[in-house]
Amino acid sequence: MRLHLRPLAVLVVIAISIFAASLIGAAGLREVKQVNELAFSRRAVLITETLAARLPAAPPDLEQELLDLVSRRTGVELVLFDRDGEPVRDAALEVPASVQLVRYRRLGDGYAETRLGRARFHVSPVGPPSAERFLITFVPAPEVSESASALLSALVGAFLFLSAGAAMLMLAVGRDAGRDISFVSDRIVAMARVRSEPTGEPIPLRSIDEVGQLTQAFNELVARFALAEHAYSDDLHRAQTADRERAAFLAAVSHELRTPLNAILGFADVLLSGVDGPLTPDDYDNVAQVRGSGRHLLALINDILELSALESGQLKIQLEAVSLNDVAAAVVREAAVLVADRPVEVKFLAYERVTVLADPKRLRQIVTNLVSNAVKFTERGEISVIVRSDGASGKLTVVDTGPGIKPEERVQIFQEFRQTFAERQRRRGTGLGLAITRRLVAMHDGKLELESEVGRGSAFTVTLRTVRA
Repeated sequence: MRLHLRPLAVLVVIAISIFAASLIGAAGLREVKQVNELAFSRRAVLITETLAARLPAAPPDLEQELLDLVSRRTGVELVLFDRDGEPVRDAALEVPASVQLVRYRRLGDGYAETRLGRARFHVSPVGPPSAERFLITFVPAPEVSESASALLSALVGAFLFLSAGAAMLMLAVGRDAGRDISFVSDRIVAMARVRSEPTGEPIPLRSIDEVGQLTQAFNELVARFALAEHAYSDDLHRAQTADRERAAFLAAVSHELRTPLNAILGFADVLLSGVDGPLTPDDYDNVAQVRGSGRHLLALINDILELSALESGQLKIQLEAVSLNDVAAAVVREAAVLVADRPVEVKFLAYERVTVLADPKRLRQIVTNLVSNAVKFTERGEISVIVRSDGASGKLTVVDTGPGIKPEERVQIFQEFRQTFAERQRRRGTGLGLAITRRLVAMHDGKLELESEVGRGSAFTVTLRTVRA
């Protein structure tokens, strides 16, 4: 774009010069015209008054000769006429009509159109004011005066000189500014390409004008950016270190917790089986409560381990063709047992056979998490697991008739350790189920979508790629 700025600047200078010269020329020509008009009028008056004063002293037979002589020497037209407008003597190419001469006499001074063109006329009585004869002089209007021609020539010369000087000055200034701008621009582009030093190096100052000020400001910005980059790198390194340490701590603690927890669950199963003897009803209920709490705690520990594996990148998936119908049907059968004591019906609806590209274990985990979430919040009504396909994608939708999710909580439920108000009231889970589900779906290059209406229920839809036969 800089290549177009110099010609544009020259054109702007020339346009301004033309405009200024036009204004000066118009004012000068107007002044010259006024001066010419004044001289034009004075000449008509001078010739008429002088000749009218001499005619009474001239013999009658010399009056015509005197008029002709004055006409030849001055280039004017002369008419001597009486009060009625009848011509007495004339030295004119065309004598105006009597009516016109009477009108001119009454006006005394003004402009008229003659055969020679526009003319200035002046009427003066010949002799005393009561004389019966009058002299009218027609002075042709001059063409462009010499002064006007000289003025125009001077203006044209000044315009050409000033335009050339301004253009040369503009080109010189533009060339220097263009070099400085090109230097700064090239350094900035080169700076952006240096990967070993993203912040770049200061640009040398080559001038103290606006470009120099811009360069100095840019150098200050680069310095501030370098400081910010170093601070960001330090903060990022500390955050990554803390994140790795947190994941390692969670994994270690979870593994340590699982060992005694498995022993507790094992002894609880032994006691409930009656191997060591029958239990009283109260003892049986107490041991069953221990086993249920232990299994719940084990599920929480497994979620924490799952999240740690996801965050550390240790969890890998093996994609293969999996029947979405079979996985969904198996999960529905398990969920039906969980809601056997509640007025809730779990249904499986398949509109067609759908095979998707997924990891079998992780796909079952995805469906289980979604259905378990629906079971957790549905006190009555039904839970529907729907499988369908739109060609390139297979879709599994879990619809429940639970309390629904508020709009402001629909984002946070997919975040780690974040729960809705209803979950916090029930104190259920750690808030990792949907967060893990979202990450597992993303690892399959799929989508997890939510539609919900408070008081009507929710619908979670998982979209995965299909495998064509």
